[in-house]
Amino acid sequence: MSFFNKALASLGIGNAKVDTRLKQIQYRQGDLIEGEVFVQGGQVEQTVDEIYLYLVILYHQDNSQQEYVMEEYRLSEVFTIGPRETKVIPFEFSLPYDTPVTTGGCPVFLKTGLDISMAVDPDDTDGIEVLPHPLLETVLQVVERIGFQLTEIDFEFENFYSRHPFIQVFNFKPVGDLRNSLDGLDLMFYIGERRLEAIFQVDRKATDLMSSLEEALELDRKTFRLSISEEDVKGGDQELERKLTDLIVQHAQ
Repeated sequence: MSFFNKALASLGIGNAKVDTRLKQIQYRQGDLIEGEVFVQGGQVEQTVDEIYLYLVILYHQDNSQQEYVMEEYRLSEVFTIGPRETKVIPFEFSLPYDTPVTTGGCPVFLKTGLDISMAVDPDDTDGIEVLPHPLLETVLQVVERIGFQLTEIDFEFENFYSRHPFIQVFNFKPVGDLRNSLDGLDLMFYIGERRLEAIFQVDRKATDLMSSLEEALELDRKTFRLSISEEDVKGGDQELERKLTDLIVQHAQ
């Protein structure tokens, strides 16, 4: 019977199971993620070579969905799990600052798995909601107050610097006074603990022959960068609003 059970376990039948339980499912970029991994033994004793935890991003590129492992964490050394035995492994890690926010339809989840030799490896997936870093959220709110509306959150795959194959882009359209001079405004961010670097791409509207030629040659975009710290908005974001308004108007010319 023992040999038969081991054979079944190697096929994933009566195998050990894994279940990850998070303290919460909603986080901001940079937040601490805490949880526990529950390993439930199967019908036979098994050796677990490791428990791994992946931070996985799903995104679309060229009309197909891509799965990207953003971070990988090893949670344990080799251990043995007995029949029906339960082991609990606590863990914590900081959600990377460059994790995409999930608001734009970009699923983010944690995938936990057991690496068991000569057996089907059991796994578990848990989706999380990723909210913007407080500084990023402040910038988005200021841009909307200036007279823009967020229309889409997508990804850029070329002409940027990132440790990943993409960077998240926030697309705005003008709904205020600037709608006569701009077609749109795109924002990208490089986020740190207390500071971020924002890249603004201003898409100017074609209003005459020269600007029409620039648009045809894709020369109608102007880019500027702005570094923003917690100290800059500690007493309110009015100064940031004035600075952004001046910069956007300047680059709309």
